[in-house]
Amino acid sequence: MKTTVIIPTYNRADKIAYAIQSLVRQRGDVSLDILVVDDGSTDATASSLKELSATVPELRVITQENQGVTAARNTGLSNLLEETEFVTFLDSDDISPAGRFAADLAEFEKRPEIEATYGRMQLTDRLDYDRFVPAEGSKLATVIGIHLSSAIFRRSLVERIGLFDLEMEQAEDTDYILRVFEANTLFTQTDTLCLYYFRHHESLSRDVATARRSFALAIRKSILRRKARPGIVLNKPEFDLMDLKLTGLF
Repeated sequence: MKTTVIIPTYNRADKIAYAIQSLVRQRGDVSLDILVVDDGSTDATASSLKELSATVPELRVITQENQGVTAARNTGLSNLLEETEFVTFLDSDDISPAGRFAADLAEFEKRPEIEATYGRMQLTDRLDYDRFVPAEGSKLATVIGIHLSSAIFRRSLVERIGLFDLEMEQAEDTDYILRVFEANTLFTQTDTLCLYYFRHHESLSRDVATARRSFALAIRKSILRRKARPGIVLNKPEFDLMDLKLTGLF
């Protein structure tokens, strides 16, 4: 079962190798296709990826002019391998926990009718890159959040949903996930820890005003779709969005 992991990146030369290595160490659990879309990086990201390509046969790299994360995700979806059966995403400054694929790909084998799995994520402000886990003493919050890395999608579902909405400057992932769960998607919610989400000063979503505006736009688009077509039902995971301000991570 070939699984394509799409990694959009821009100027992450100091972090992207760790994201890729966190996937490579799971190659015994999954037939991997790691597709990095370099969105016009101006730092050493390209040379870092070239060096990694020499030792990671699962790695493919597409370089494009800077167009933003939404366009980079679309480039990834438009370049799936013919044999790709499953699709997921990883941001280039995050880490994929050990066992992530073994746990959720097994769900598709047990229930061939499901189109997606959806699990948990853990936010942290520091990562231990020797062990690929949150650093000792770091701030932590484990939630069922709205994040593409929490899901594994069957390719047939991705083709049914289509591309990301280029109108979305941020929260393109929220918009996409809402579209998935408005589409009568058969999914299973799991207890799998799918992502270590690294909150740091360079995080795009640290731009709180833009993040809030984009999130509101994603919600508005969902409401308008459902208003236009009353038959649409938002059948979604049980998102558990605690007050993350209390953790010091937002």
